[in-house]
Amino acid sequence: MKFLSLILAAALSLGSFSFAMAACSPEEAQNKALAFAQAMQDKAQKDPSNYATIMQDLQPRLLELQQKQDMEALCKFYDEALEKLK
Repeated sequence: MKFLSLILAAALSLGSFSFAMAACSPEEAQNKALAFAQAMQDKAQKDPSNYATIMQDLQPRLLELQQKQDMEALCKFYDEALEKLK
């Protein structure tokens, strides 16, 4: 759940950045982050072992993208991650 807190904090902080030229707005990235957090919770409850495997793969990439603050890459990550969590 510590990771979930990290995701939610990152999602909320994304709203403070303004990227006028980005195809993926901070609001869109925030919405995707919240959907990702919900999908993570659902997966953790329904299939804990598969959840752990998926998160080991996703967590390092997510942290790297959050540090870069690249909205386009972050939105793409969330789209791909949501597919993996389905």
